[in-house]
Amino acid sequence: MPDEILASPINIGKKTAPNRWVNHPMECNDSDEFGNPTELTFKRYRKLAEGAAGMITVESLTVSYRSRARKNQLQITERNAQGLARLVKEMREINERSLIIFQINHSGNLSNGSFSEVVSYYPTADPTVSILSDEDVEQIKQWFVDAALIAYQVGADGIDFKQCHGYLCGQLLRPANTKQGRFGGNFENRTRFFRETSEQIKKKIRDERFILGTRVSVYEGIIGGIGTAGADEVAEDLTEPLAFARMIEESGFHFINVSSGIPVFTGEVCRPTRHYPIGVFRHFTWTQAMRGAVKIPVIGTGYSYLRDGKNKLAGVDPTRRTLLYWAEKNLKSGSVDLIGIGRQSLADPLFAKKILAGNLDDINYCKACGGCSKLLQAQARVGCTVYDDFYKEELRRIKRGAL
Repeated sequence: MPDEILASPINIGKKTAPNRWVNHPMECNDSDEFGNPTELTFKRYRKLAEGAAGMITVESLTVSYRSRARKNQLQITERNAQGLARLVKEMREINERSLIIFQINHSGNLSNGSFSEVVSYYPTADPTVSILSDEDVEQIKQWFVDAALIAYQVGADGIDFKQCHGYLCGQLLRPANTKQGRFGGNFENRTRFFRETSEQIKKKIRDERFILGTRVSVYEGIIGGIGTAGADEVAEDLTEPLAFARMIEESGFHFINVSSGIPVFTGEVCRPTRHYPIGVFRHFTWTQAMRGAVKIPVIGTGYSYLRDGKNKLAGVDPTRRTLLYWAEKNLKSGSVDLIGIGRQSLADPLFAKKILAGNLDDINYCKACGGCSKLLQAQARVGCTVYDDFYKEELRRIKRGAL
């Protein structure tokens, strides 16, 4: 049977997550043409609500449909509020206890130029990318504030102000952002967007029970990326990420969700696979470092690859290769407070419920096959291509060139 620690509640700000499982934000590219949830979206989140993880994070909601990474990415503006309110309502009807968090995001230079505008604050190697002025960034700041207010108004428990995976907010944080301006150059300037936006959100939403959190890439694995010491450096240096973690806490945030990498460029850093299984332990190391820097709850990641021990971790006792073993061990050691699952939540949205009930033999474990990533890259609707026939067919359509 699973250890009781996985079923133990934990305070997140002034609210309580009923257990230590977190469903990571997993983009599934199934909105309508205006960024509203579709019946497929509602179905997915009803299933996650039934799965009863302590925290359910609604996937990357774009604050601007003008610049977005996914053709059918969910949006969070006034015109989408009704659909988002319905999403929360239907989840609550199934499960009143899990915390519902909206992740809000701007895709920046990872926007897709075939259907939206690709933008960056500082110049890139691509001359077709539009460069944002300080005034443009101020406008984007307002979009984030408006998005947070909408999340509050439609009934979400809080937001995840996304600072990871190479999108605009993470790009601003990089040492490579040497642009002369209010949001570039030294560490103070590069963190200005986060600080000022957070402060405006708190002024707009004067409810102490509304949860503020953020997902952060600790190390991106690119020259001048987050987790390096300078614009021309690539060696891992956590000085700035740990300083940023302390800043997040000082800004009144209630949780940090630790991640790494940029999926489209450094996917193995972000998602451990059979080609790089030791990446699991790198995630544990980064999470432990962040946990040591702050007192607020920290969410860990990298667990899906471990599954039921059928993985390629070398030199590890078979009894210590499973997701369940490492989740319990890391929680008991205090190196993490909550366990985040991403791909595993696609493979089995009822995963947390089954674990907590001790129904381990009923779990559909993620195979780390990469099928869901192939769907996302192809701008198809995303789900598990192993256990769900609908998404199996989506993948077949891609292979036939039908999308």
